[in-house]
Amino acid sequence: MKTFNKILLSLGVAGSMLGLSSCVGDLDLQPRDPSQITDVSNDMDRVFADIYLNFSTYGANGNSPVGGFDGGMAAFQRAMFIAEEIPTDEASWLWDPADYGTSYNGGLFNANQGCLYGFYSRLIINITLCNQFIHNVNSGYFNLDAEGQKRAENYVLQAKALWGACYYYMLSFYDKIPYADENTPVGAMPEQLPRKEVYNRVVAVLEDVVSQFGANQVPAYGFVGLDMAESILAKIYLNAEVFTGTADYVNCYKHSKNVIDRLGKGGYYGNGLARSYNALFGANNDQYVIGNAGNEVNEIIWSIVGDEVNLTSFSGSGFLQAGWIGDNGVSPTMAKPTMNQSLGGTTEETEDGTIIYEYYANQADYDSAMAAYNKDDVKTWQKVVSEVINGVAYSFDPAATGYVAQSWYNAGYGWKCMVARKSFVRKFEWDDVNMSVSSDRRVSLWQTSAHGFTAENPSLVGDDWGNNGYLCPKYSNWAYNEDGTINKEQSPTNIGSAAGDYAAIRLAEVYLMAAEAILQGGGGSQADALQYVNWIRQRAYADPAGDTSHYWTSLTMNDLQNERCRELYQENVRRTDLIRWNQWCTGYTWEWKGAVQNGTNLPEYTKLFPIPTRVMTASSFEQTTGY
Repeated sequence: MKTFNKILLSLGVAGSMLGLSSCVGDLDLQPRDPSQITDVSNDMDRVFADIYLNFSTYGANGNSPVGGFDGGMAAFQRAMFIAEEIPTDEASWLWDPADYGTSYNGGLFNANQGCLYGFYSRLIINITLCNQFIHNVNSGYFNLDAEGQKRAENYVLQAKALWGACYYYMLSFYDKIPYADENTPVGAMPEQLPRKEVYNRVVAVLEDVVSQFGANQVPAYGFVGLDMAESILAKIYLNAEVFTGTADYVNCYKHSKNVIDRLGKGGYYGNGLARSYNALFGANNDQYVIGNAGNEVNEIIWSIVGDEVNLTSFSGSGFLQAGWIGDNGVSPTMAKPTMNQSLGGTTEETEDGTIIYEYYANQADYDSAMAAYNKDDVKTWQKVVSEVINGVAYSFDPAATGYVAQSWYNAGYGWKCMVARKSFVRKFEWDDVNMSVSSDRRVSLWQTSAHGFTAENPSLVGDDWGNNGYLCPKYSNWAYNEDGTINKEQSPTNIGSAAGDYAAIRLAEVYLMAAEAILQGGGGSQADALQYVNWIRQRAYADPAGDTSHYWTSLTMNDLQNERCRELYQENVRRTDLIRWNQWCTGYTWEWKGAVQNGTNLPEYTKLFPIPTRVMTASSFEQTTGY
């Protein structure tokens, strides 16, 4: 389905050659097979690929470099999701009560929680890979000709942009931050610095990266470039007051506007946004990624690449399908055979639309069908058409709690691990009191009361899945046409893993950052902020180009906050947003916040994560304030 640059598919052994110990000596890293340690001084591209590999999957060759820990949990996107989304109003993790339970789900953290170790470890590992690649280029480790040196200079800028993305998350979760760059000596423990100092260093690096990238530089598909670097910089400036005590919405607006000026044009709406929201999260969403030739819409600015054959992972789009869904109380309808010579073997429904009769034109075929139909495992409810979904008739088991099938998402597996919280569900604009029907296309893949699920959250227990919250999948394994209709012919047939990329940063987020910066006095006009949000709403409701049916006439901070929640859910921003808006500890309560079913306030120290015990034991670090 996808055309990959050969560099990205190279599975290098860079971890061995780059000296991981320089920054992650405090982690329990798995030893490398000595037979795999190779001199890669003549293979810079292969080493560079290992950086991207560690953002897409667990580690080199799909193995996690973090010992004694679930590799899937330590993959970059999944670790960031668990940190940014699970403790908030968006989602709950129903299994592994020792790690999650009501404490982590409730926003209460401790240094022994394994998920926090996976989060910290993944950031440190990826920071190290970026640093050591830059160091090796700068020190002349690679044997480069003139063309290779030019390529290396661009690679270094990309590595610094990815390094900056990791430090964005470090700044979001810690106040005493291990800081390392390409000048950190190999084997040295990273220096632990105050949050404000790390902020100043990181924005200085990213400002330099942005200035060095060419204004018209477009990265190859799957790689990062100017727009990603400048978007990360805008994200850091958006949260400057949290990170330093002093807001900087001026720089947030400046850099957001630069990205908008480059990307905010073309496409169905003329603003750079894809026509369909669902298509951004389908199996063929690579067509909207910067660098993918042949499409003028480049809404996905940073893509964490996935592929059902060449780059698989229990992270990214696959994780965001499987985590929500599973087969439950559903089967394709078992048609009842009958004889009718004139129909020649076609299939029809009865007039009341409840039972499908499959007609047979000859006795032999009918007898064969009857033999199968009369088997003991054919239940009465399997003969009744409950709903036709994607052209297939399904039956719902009346004894089941909640109805969903993996096939509705073209998915090969489902884990039944997550549910949404009612406060999040209520943020959307529903057409009925049961919150089952909405014109907002951003909820079109959800499972709601229409399929027997409840929005209530009486528990955070896996065995109660189906009766303790809505399912809110955003990604599917279907290919989509530009208008958001499913394209079955182009959809994956190998559904053992997901095909789509994970959209780490989209132009829609940049529009929302710019709008928030404007409302906070960072520049621009109120009219611009309103237009940015209205473009997002226009697409959300699938309004035709030129149709302003769902446009707002004014914009408040509360409006923007709710629209940002609706547009960017599951895009690893929620906890940081709530903290920036002073809604994390007090001012807004959701189900199970503070480990109380109806929610309660959180202590101030929970705005930060503790440094994991395993790291503290092996280092001289100071623990996060409050822990």
